[in-house]
Amino acid sequence: MQRNRGPRTELPRRESLKLMAAGAAGWLVPRAAQSEEQPSMLHRYTDYGWLRGFNIIPSWGARIEQAWWDYQPDRFREEIALPRSVHANAIRLWIEFTAWMADPETITGRFLDAVAALDAAGMKTMPCLFNRWHDNRWDYGGTYTEDLFRDWAPKLDYVRALVTPLARDPRILAWDLCNEPQATNASPGANAKEIEWLRAVADAVRKTGALQPITIGTMTGDNIPTFAPICDVLCGHPYARTEDDLKKLIASFDGMRAAHKKPMLVNECVPGCLDDAKRATCARYYTELLPAAGLGWMGWSVREGKAIATRRDRIDGNGIDGQGFHAWFTRDGRLRPGLEFLLDPPKLKAPWQA
Repeated sequence: MQRNRGPRTELPRRESLKLMAAGAAGWLVPRAAQSEEQPSMLHRYTDYGWLRGFNIIPSWGARIEQAWWDYQPDRFREEIALPRSVHANAIRLWIEFTAWMADPETITGRFLDAVAALDAAGMKTMPCLFNRWHDNRWDYGGTYTEDLFRDWAPKLDYVRALVTPLARDPRILAWDLCNEPQATNASPGANAKEIEWLRAVADAVRKTGALQPITIGTMTGDNIPTFAPICDVLCGHPYARTEDDLKKLIASFDGMRAAHKKPMLVNECVPGCLDDAKRATCARYYTELLPAAGLGWMGWSVREGKAIATRRDRIDGNGIDGQGFHAWFTRDGRLRPGLEFLLDPPKLKAPWQA
């Protein structure tokens, strides 16, 4: 696919306001969801083996804020066509308070437009509302430790602004409160502030009347049970470098599901690599083992771009041979070599596709 080199297409402010008003009035919800027999829950599943998706980091954004301040509706639609071409059924859509606070009305309108675009492309949206992962050299932005000790009121206003228009909307698969919140067992109460903050975020989501489940983009090990009580659906981020190590992580996830009596999904996975062949080999066993375990998968990031780990000259350490280059598609919209197996239709279909 040729990259769009035409002039940037803005979402007019008037259109942003219309989208916000429509969402608040429920106009964005499909007719079936507005019937008198409104379901009490949306997208509550015990098995997520069918989940097949990606995290979208628009290629023009070096940070989360830039992705939304420079939002381009036409180009966004071009980029989400890439995961759909390999049968993706869901996208984890990152946004942040720091992006929204610059112009709440406009950014909310752009967020609603992105949800509409994903729906038109045949995919559900899993919004990720905050990010707590940070790179020491080329940071992607998000919420920092210091923020947890400041006034949360504006952040909760942000949560309500995004969730309320979509609280009863089947286009939203789940609400991911935060990517990789920090948790340590170094000392008693070490995680207290982080947990208190995410409880407040979860409470704000639930008080909107949101019908979709809540998850938190936790990693592996103790990070998952630390935040499990807040979640409706558990989440893991497996980045094992070998097939055997991935099997061990899956076994640990099985134990957590049983212990907490909650379903589980994977909304970020597959270690990166500069070597296309090594990455493709790894991607193949991930996309086979995770669905078979009922966890599904969402790869980390769609297209080569400007952000850390989406460009070959700014890798992170989370990869094979320490080479965290995670893009699945090149700058010109081609699958990286070796990933052609993703073009084959998956064995499992999403519940709404069955």
